[in-house]
Amino acid sequence: DSGCRDDPTVKRIIDKMSKVMGIDGDNMEDLQILRYEEGQRYHSHHDYIENQRDRQNGPRILTFFLYLSDVEAGGGTRFTALDPMITVKPKKGRALLWPSVLNSKPRDRDPRTDHEALPVEKGTKFAANGWIHLFDERGPQKRGCT
Repeated sequence: DSGCRDDPTVKRIIDKMSKVMGIDGDNMEDLQILRYEEGQRYHSHHDYIENQRDRQNGPRILTFFLYLSDVEAGGGTRFTALDPMITVKPKKGRALLWPSVLNSKPRDRDPRTDHEALPVEKGTKFAANGWIHLFDERGPQKRGCT
């Protein structure tokens, strides 16, 4: 059962993401839809999950982040480990793609990509996360091996 992946809109989004990255959509986790109301945020974190490093699907190697709405004020994505820090303002249709691992060592965490969702000051922020693994995510997930 492919669940939401059979939805034509979801399929179209995953296909576009796959084409941009040159990576098969089967390497992606299901999309995570986000909604932030005024005052809500997500503190600095990293998308790499250490205990996935040696699993069959490998670690998360990329994050593909989609802004699904404009936000009147606030709600940016700030990369907290960069000097200087970089903040990307939400804009409907904008997409960000960043690595979770080092290019030279694709099982090792990239320390530069800690990030946070800044508080929404006015409006509502809708977004979607797409996490991409080093290897096939769908097959092992169907077999209960992730």
